[in-house]
Amino acid sequence: MKLFALFVGVLGAIAGGLASYFDLQSLFEQRARHKAFEHFANSDVVKAERQRLENPQRFIADPKTGVTLDMSKATPISSGVQIDPATGERVTSPKSTEGWVVGDSPIPPPPPGFVFDHSDVNKGGIKSIFWARNYEVKSLETEDGQSLDPESSPSYWLYLLALTFPFLGFLAPWGLITALTWVGAGFVEAQK
Repeated sequence: MKLFALFVGVLGAIAGGLASYFDLQSLFEQRARHKAFEHFANSDVVKAERQRLENPQRFIADPKTGVTLDMSKATPISSGVQIDPATGERVTSPKSTEGWVVGDSPIPPPPPGFVFDHSDVNKGGIKSIFWARNYEVKSLETEDGQSLDPESSPSYWLYLLALTFPFLGFLAPWGLITALTWVGAGFVEAQK
Protein backbone atom coordinates (compact mmCIF):
# COMPACT_ATOMS: atom_id res chain seq x y z
CA MET A 1 0.00 0.00 0.00
CA LYS A 2 2.91 2.35 0.69
CA LEU A 3 4.13 1.90 -2.87
CA PHE A 4 0.63 2.65 -4.20
CA ALA A 5 0.47 5.78 -2.02
CA LEU A 6 3.81 6.95 -3.43
CA PHE A 7 2.66 6.27 -6.99
CA VAL A 8 -0.57 8.24 -6.52
CA GLY A 9 1.42 11.00 -4.77
CA VAL A 10 3.79 11.26 -7.75
CA LEU A 11 0.79 11.48 -10.12
CA GLY A 12 -0.63 14.22 -7.88
CA ALA A 13 2.72 16.07 -7.95
CA ILE A 14 2.73 15.92 -11.77
CA ALA A 15 -0.85 17.24 -11.89
CA GLY A 16 0.12 19.95 -9.38
CA GLY A 17 3.14 20.84 -11.52
CA LEU A 18 0.93 21.29 -14.57
CA ALA A 19 -1.55 23.40 -12.58
CA SER A 20 1.37 25.45 -11.26
CA TYR A 21 2.72 26.01 -14.78
CA PHE A 22 -0.63 27.23 -16.16
CA ASP A 23 -1.32 29.39 -13.11
CA LEU A 24 2.13 31.00 -13.31
CA GLN A 25 1.65 31.65 -17.04
CA SER A 26 -1.63 33.42 -16.25
CA LEU A 27 0.03 35.48 -13.50
CA PHE A 28 2.92 36.48 -15.78
CA GLU A 29 0.47 37.53 -18.52
CA GLN A 30 -1.57 39.56 -16.03
CA ARG A 31 1.59 41.30 -14.79
CA ALA A 32 2.68 42.04 -18.38
CA ARG A 33 -0.74 43.56 -19.20
CA HIS A 34 -0.57 45.64 -16.00
CA LYS A 35 2.91 46.94 -16.87
CA ALA A 36 1.92 47.73 -20.48
CA PHE A 37 -1.18 49.66 -19.37
CA GLU A 38 0.77 51.59 -16.72
CA HIS A 39 3.52 52.37 -19.25
CA PHE A 40 1.08 53.85 -21.76
CA ALA A 41 -1.28 55.47 -19.21
CA ASN A 42 1.63 57.38 -17.64
CA SER A 43 3.27 58.32 -20.95
CA ASP A 44 3.85 61.89 -22.10
CA VAL A 45 1.34 61.38 -24.92
CA VAL A 46 -1.50 60.67 -22.47
CA LYS A 47 -0.42 63.51 -20.16
CA ALA A 48 -0.39 65.98 -23.07
CA GLU A 49 -3.79 64.81 -24.33
CA ARG A 50 -5.28 65.01 -20.83
CA GLN A 51 -3.93 68.53 -20.40
CA ARG A 52 -5.33 69.50 -23.78
CA LEU A 53 -8.80 68.17 -22.98
CA GLU A 54 -9.14 69.30 -19.38
CA ASN A 55 -10.42 72.67 -20.59
CA PRO A 56 -13.70 71.77 -22.33
CA GLN A 57 -14.29 75.42 -23.14
CA ARG A 58 -11.24 75.39 -25.42
CA PHE A 59 -11.52 72.08 -27.29
CA ILE A 60 -14.79 70.47 -28.35
CA ALA A 61 -15.82 68.01 -31.03
CA ASP A 62 -17.70 69.25 -34.08
CA PRO A 63 -21.03 67.37 -33.88
CA LYS A 64 -21.18 66.95 -37.67
CA THR A 65 -17.65 65.71 -38.38
CA GLY A 66 -16.39 64.63 -34.94
CA VAL A 67 -13.22 66.69 -35.54
CA THR A 68 -11.78 68.35 -32.41
CA LEU A 69 -11.98 72.13 -32.77
CA ASP A 70 -9.83 74.70 -30.97
CA MET A 71 -12.31 77.07 -29.34
CA SER A 72 -9.64 79.75 -28.83
CA LYS A 73 -10.05 80.39 -32.59
CA ALA A 74 -13.86 80.43 -32.38
CA THR A 75 -16.13 83.38 -32.90
CA PRO A 76 -18.99 83.51 -30.36
CA ILE A 77 -22.49 83.98 -31.74
CA SER A 78 -25.61 84.74 -29.77
CA SER A 79 -29.30 84.26 -30.37
CA GLY A 80 -30.46 86.09 -33.46
CA VAL A 81 -26.94 86.39 -34.95
CA GLN A 82 -25.58 84.17 -37.71
CA ILE A 83 -22.43 84.17 -39.87
CA ASP A 84 -23.13 84.67 -43.57
CA PRO A 85 -21.09 81.93 -45.35
CA ALA A 86 -20.65 84.05 -48.49
CA THR A 87 -19.25 87.17 -46.82
CA GLY A 88 -18.16 85.86 -43.40
CA GLU A 89 -20.03 88.73 -41.72
CA ARG A 90 -22.54 88.46 -38.89
CA VAL A 91 -26.14 88.87 -39.88
CA THR A 92 -29.31 88.83 -37.80
CA SER A 93 -31.41 85.71 -38.18
CA PRO A 94 -34.33 84.54 -36.08
CA LYS A 95 -33.25 80.89 -36.60
CA SER A 96 -29.80 81.29 -35.04
CA THR A 97 -28.97 79.84 -31.63
CA GLU A 98 -26.20 80.42 -29.13
CA GLY A 99 -22.85 78.81 -29.83
CA TRP A 100 -19.67 79.46 -31.75
CA VAL A 101 -18.35 79.40 -35.24
CA VAL A 102 -14.94 77.87 -35.98
CA GLY A 103 -14.02 78.62 -39.56
CA ASP A 104 -17.32 78.01 -41.33
CA SER A 105 -18.59 75.38 -38.86
CA PRO A 106 -21.25 76.61 -36.44
CA ILE A 107 -21.17 74.47 -33.29
CA PRO A 108 -23.21 74.55 -30.10
CA PRO A 109 -21.56 75.24 -26.75
CA PRO A 110 -20.52 72.15 -24.77
CA PRO A 111 -22.94 71.23 -21.98
CA PRO A 112 -21.79 71.82 -18.39
CA GLY A 113 -19.53 69.01 -17.20
CA PHE A 114 -18.89 67.86 -20.78
CA VAL A 115 -16.11 65.26 -21.02
CA PHE A 116 -14.70 63.69 -24.18
CA ASP A 117 -15.16 59.93 -24.09
CA HIS A 118 -12.15 59.14 -26.28
CA SER A 119 -9.23 60.68 -28.13
CA ASP A 120 -7.61 59.37 -31.30
CA VAL A 121 -3.94 60.29 -30.89
CA ASN A 122 -1.94 57.87 -33.11
CA LYS A 123 1.32 58.73 -31.32
CA GLY A 124 3.77 56.97 -29.04
CA GLY A 125 2.32 53.53 -29.74
CA ILE A 126 -1.19 54.65 -28.71
CA LYS A 127 -3.99 54.73 -31.26
CA SER A 128 -6.91 55.77 -29.00
CA ILE A 129 -7.41 56.74 -25.38
CA PHE A 130 -10.80 56.06 -23.76
CA TRP A 131 -11.51 58.38 -20.85
CA ALA A 132 -13.46 58.01 -17.63
CA ARG A 133 -14.61 60.99 -15.57
CA ASN A 134 -11.92 63.49 -14.60
CA TYR A 135 -9.92 62.29 -17.61
CA GLU A 136 -8.67 59.13 -15.94
CA VAL A 137 -7.68 56.53 -18.51
CA LYS A 138 -10.43 53.91 -18.77
CA SER A 139 -8.71 51.89 -21.50
CA LEU A 140 -6.25 52.24 -24.36
CA GLU A 141 -5.99 50.90 -27.86
CA THR A 142 -2.42 50.54 -29.10
CA GLU A 143 -1.26 51.09 -32.66
CA ASP A 144 -0.75 47.32 -33.04
CA GLY A 145 -4.44 46.68 -32.20
CA GLN A 146 -4.19 45.61 -28.55
CA SER A 147 -6.84 46.78 -26.12
CA LEU A 148 -5.45 47.50 -22.65
CA ASP A 149 -7.62 47.92 -19.56
CA PRO A 150 -6.48 48.90 -16.08
CA GLU A 151 -5.55 45.73 -14.29
CA SER A 152 -4.03 45.21 -10.89
CA SER A 153 -0.65 43.56 -10.60
CA PRO A 154 -0.84 40.08 -9.07
CA SER A 155 0.39 39.73 -5.50
CA TYR A 156 3.68 37.95 -4.88
CA TRP A 157 1.78 35.58 -2.59
CA LEU A 158 -0.04 34.21 -5.63
CA TYR A 159 3.31 33.26 -7.18
CA LEU A 160 4.30 31.47 -3.97
CA LEU A 161 0.95 29.69 -3.81
CA ALA A 162 1.34 28.49 -7.41
CA LEU A 163 4.78 27.11 -6.56
CA THR A 164 3.28 24.98 -3.77
CA PHE A 165 0.88 23.13 -6.11
CA PRO A 166 3.29 20.25 -6.86
CA PHE A 167 3.93 19.69 -3.13
CA LEU A 168 0.23 19.84 -2.32
CA GLY A 169 -0.48 17.56 -5.29
CA PHE A 170 1.87 14.98 -3.78
CA LEU A 171 0.92 15.37 -0.12
CA ALA A 172 -2.89 15.32 -0.53
CA PRO A 173 -3.32 11.88 -2.19
CA TRP A 174 -0.31 10.32 -0.47
CA GLY A 175 -1.52 11.51 2.95
CA LEU A 176 -5.09 10.38 2.30
CA ILE A 177 -4.05 6.87 1.21
CA THR A 178 -1.60 6.58 4.09
CA ALA A 179 -4.26 7.68 6.60
CA LEU A 180 -6.85 5.27 5.17
CA THR A 181 -4.30 2.44 5.25
CA TRP A 182 -3.45 3.22 8.88
CA VAL A 183 -7.14 3.34 9.88
CA GLY A 184 -7.87 0.16 7.92
CA ALA A 185 -4.92 -1.60 9.58
CA GLY A 186 -6.34 -0.58 12.98
CA PHE A 187 -9.70 -2.19 12.14
CA VAL A 188 -8.02 -5.38 10.94
CA GLU A 189 -5.96 -5.56 14.15
CA ALA A 190 -9.11 -5.00 16.25
CA GLN A 191 -10.94 -7.91 14.58
CA LYS A 192 -8.13 -10.40 15.31
